[in-house]
Amino acid sequence: MTSNIKVVARVMITPGKEDAFEAYAAELSVATRAEKGCLSYHLHRNLNQKGVYVFVEEWASRQGWEQHMSGEAIPVFNRQLPPGTIANIEIHPLEQIA
Repeated sequence: MTSNIKVVARVMITPGKEDAFEAYAAELSVATRAEKGCLSYHLHRNLNQKGVYVFVEEWASRQGWEQHMSGEAIPVFNRQLPPGTIANIEIHPLEQIA
């Protein structure tokens, strides 16, 4: 298989804080797409569950994704969000096997 990885991050937002999350997550998405190694980075809203969002990412390598996670974009995003915005987050780095 390839060295590319996909990442799915499921984020649950505290009720009433969805608008702020969406605004700052849009900025994060634009900034991340410009990062070295980012092939695709998109945010999706769950149509059946209010306040549930999914980032779907593709990176040229695990190293590129790890650099993103330890880079400046994530801390900037977290500082922008009102306190208590993210109720839960699950991050799943994925390797294609078939």
